[in-house]
Order: sequence, then C-alpha cells, then structure tokens
Amino acid sequence: MKKKKSHDKFAIVIAMMIVFFVAMSTLNVWQADIEIENITSKQEKVSFGWWGNDERHHYTLQALDLFEKDNPDIKVSYSFGVWDGYERRNRIYMLSGTEPDVMQINYNWLNEYSFDGKGYYDINKLRNSIDLSGYRELDLSYGMMNGKLNAIPIAYNSIMCGYNVDIFKRYQMDIPKTWDDLFAAAKVMKRDGIYPMGIGKKHLFMVLMAHYEQESGKKIFNEKGEYIGDEKAMKSMLEFGKKLLDEKVIPYYDGFGVDSFSSGKCAGVMYWASDAGRYNDKLEEKGMKSVVEYPPVMNNSQLYGWYVKPATMYAIRKNIEDENAAANLLNFLINNSEMIKLQGTEKGIPINKHAREVLAKENMLEGAVAQAGFMIFKIVDKTSNMIPSMEKAEILDAFKDVSDRYFFEKENLDNSAKMMNDRFIKILEN
Repeated sequence: MKKKKSHDKFAIVIAMMIVFFVAMSTLNVWQADIEIENITSKQEKVSFGWWGNDERHHYTLQALDLFEKDNPDIKVSYSFGVWDGYERRNRIYMLSGTEPDVMQINYNWLNEYSFDGKGYYDINKLRNSIDLSGYRELDLSYGMMNGKLNAIPIAYNSIMCGYNVDIFKRYQMDIPKTWDDLFAAAKVMKRDGIYPMGIGKKHLFMVLMAHYEQESGKKIFNEKGEYIGDEKAMKSMLEFGKKLLDEKVIPYYDGFGVDSFSSGKCAGVMYWASDAGRYNDKLEEKGMKSVVEYPPVMNNSQLYGWYVKPATMYAIRKNIEDENAAANLLNFLINNSEMIKLQGTEKGIPINKHAREVLAKENMLEGAVAQAGFMIFKIVDKTSNMIPSMEKAEILDAFKDVSDRYFFEKENLDNSAKMMNDRFIKILEN
C-alpha cells in the first residue's frame, strides 16, 4: 500500500514538471512571436513592378537583393512580366488603384493616366531624398505633366536602322541614308529575294508619318496629342506604304522578326535604339559586320520627321503610403553604382550622367546599343518629342486594320484614307 502511494506521488511530481516546462516553452514561443512581430512591424514596405525579358528580370532581382541588404529596414515585394499583355494589365491596375508603389512605365502612359499631373506622384517633393543632379532640366521635362515631375527617364529612345554591311558590299552599294537609296537597293536585291529593310507594325506607322512630314512639312499630331491630319494625309501615307511593299523595299511586317535580319533575308532593319543589340550583335555573332545608321530622310526634307522619347521611365504611385521607402528605392534604381553596372546598357545609354560615368569606367559603353544611344544624344536637342498618341494601342490597331485592307486590295485608296481619318478622329475624341 505504501509502495503504491509513493508511486502516485512520483507520478504527480513528474506531471507537474511536464506542465511547468510546457508552460515555459509556450511563454518563450509567445515572446519570440512578439519579437518577430515587432521587427516586422518596424520594417517599411514598398512594391516594385516592371516588364522586360529574362535578362532584365535576372539583374533586377539581383539588384533588389542588394537593396534589401543595404536597407534592412525596407522590404521589397515585386511583380514582373513580359511586354505582351503587360500594358492591358497595367490599365487594370491604374483604374483599380492597385498599381505598385514604384513602377517602370512607358512614356505614353503619362498622357494616358496623368494628363493633369495627378495620375502619378510628384517626384519634385522628394528631391531631398533622390539625387537628380545627373539630369538636365531638359531631360526631366520628359516626365513633367502640368508642372509636376511624374516620372524619371531612364534612357532615350528613337527609331534607328541597322544594316548588314556585308550584303551592301556584295552589291557594291553604300549604306542607305535616304528613301531613294532604299528604293535603289531594292531594284538590285529583289532578284535574289533580299529586302533592303525589315519593319514591324509600329515602325511602319512611324515610317509613313516620317515620310509624310518630310514631304509636306505638316504633322499628323500636335504637341497636345491631338490628331491634326486629314484624308489627304492618310492617302499619302497609305500610298507610300504600298509603294514600299510593291517595290520590295520591305516585306509585310507580320512575317518579319529578328531572324529575318540575322539570316540575311533583310539587309537592314528598323528598330528602337534600345533594341540595337538584339539585331546587330546577333548578326555579328554569325561573323557578319553590321552598322547603326540614322533613319532615312528625303532630299530637301521639310521636317526631320523622326522623334525622340524616353525608352522607359520610373514613376511612383499617386497615393503612396511610405514616401521614404519609395524614395530610397527610386534613388537606388537610378544612382546606385552596383545597380548601374548590373543594368549596363540593357535599357539603352543612361540619361543620368553619373550612371554613364560609372559604365565608362567599367568599359561598358560598347556595342550596338551604346552606338545607337550616343547617336541619339547628338540629335536630342533638335529633335521633337515623341507624341504619346503615336503609340496609342487603338491608333496602331486602327492603322493595321485599315492599311491591311488597302495593301491587300480589299478596299480602294479613297475609302481607306477616309476610314483611317475617321477612326483616328473618333479614337482621340474619347
């Protein structure tokens, strides 16, 4: 009997010890949770969004890791994707107020979402936190909307041409500088199935506008983005487009791609300067020589006809909650030397002169993109700013729809010109 009681007392002691240790461990876990929660609550949070190719995604993620190590009190969440479909998703974000705190934006989005300067945050308010000394006021003017600095330009972009030097040498022809040069090249090259120039949909629209402006001295859009063309202008553009196709200066753009240039099907290519590396460098990897050239002009042109714009820009959402975190991240993106080296010239030659100095010191201002970028710097002061309406998706879709009908002879010239004129007016009225 005594033995049983001693066993019972021992069991009670053991049970009490277990309860004590469980209680203490629970208290420690609870205290640890409080400490973690306190640390997390002290962290500032900022979101960042961008689009691009795999290379851009890779170096941007690397850069964000560096930013968080340098700024342990700031946590960055991010979202990214390819360009296809990104613009439509961005429209949903902007209309629903769910856009990232800091974001890469397209130049024409300023006009679309912030015509009054209120669609994005006024970065002028953060000049004490963001070093803008590497930019001229002319550079920053691209991001000004109604007196507010809505965005910071990253690099300049403009239409440029890449040419396969070997092909032109084979035909004993100089690199084209005028429209006449291109038509002359087509007469010789078409017997071998080679086109002097390859062009995408947006670039063809730019080509036809440029030729019309050079020939007439009149513009299609004014600085406010309003359509000021007419049926006569549309007729001129459509006629020239069909002439380019019929005389084999260019192939139809739906069948054109990077390989069209690198394979030798096209002796030239028209691209954004920031894309020069995709075309010229790929050609040179195959052992052929390439060159970057300004886009064609007309002898005795009335206007230059070509435009300059920022390749991409950085903006801050209008209702930013943590201005400090957003300012720190934006300053890092444009001024941090490691970020600058990771990015290199992937987005073009940086507008920020401090960034160019970093890249020059590392011998990173080389290749086709650098060549095209420096060519833009030579003309930026005397070239008109790109009008956002020129890149409006609805305008480009209307151009493709109507021009296809005319190019493939499903509609006559007069009706096509009227149709395109009417659609442009309607699109920009809304």
